Amino acid sequence: MRKRSLYIMLILAVLLCGITPSFAIDNLEEWDSLQTYPQDVMGTKYLIPVKYFMDKKIITGDTDGLFYPDKGISRAEFATIMAKATNNADLVEIEALKKYDIFSDLNGYGWAKPYINSVSRSGLMKGKGGDIFAPGDSVTYAEIMTVIIRMSKSSASAAEGFAPKWPDNYILYAQTYNLTSDVEIKDWNAPAKKGDVVILLYRNISKN
Repeated sequence: MRKRSLYIMLILAVLLCGITPSFAIDNLEEWDSLQTYPQDVMGTKYLIPVKYFMDKKIITGDTDGLFYPDKGISRAEFATIMAKATNNADLVEIEALKKYDIFSDLNGYGWAKPYINSVSRSGLMKGKGGDIFAPGDSVTYAEIMTVIIRMSKSSASAAEGFAPKWPDNYILYAQTYNLTSDVEIKDWNAPAKKGDVVILLYRNISKN
């Protein structure tokens, strides 16, 4: 009886002191309640990947705060995302990479230049031939999947042997191992949509 009374008193003390028990969210990580997420992904299949990459400060919404999942994404934008997503965006390194002129067509893309140099140096992305990167071109589904596969050197090596030439080899590798998740890709040479990009990247990137 005495123990029961003490237990009740303890509960009352907790309530009176305003102590609220915390509950971990059953997800990849605790929800960042201070973060504002784009309204156009709320309640959609894009929310979890967008939330994950925004919390990691890998992506942001548009200038108006929306995400526009059906909008395209440029090669410069994708290079920036990949440099950050693969931890190749150390501030000291980025400052140093601003000085290198690997590509000659980056005028007006100063914000992306060090990230482009970073993914080029790491072998994740390549130019269009010579010293041309084509930063303003839309990135295609074939290019997206190629870069995702190249995040693992062993996977990239294996993909190279799946077909005689690119992008057939990487496409066949992605299809064989179901790397496309629930993204249905009808035309691999079509410009990739932002929503599909975050889903594909979230599906295949290491969360560690």
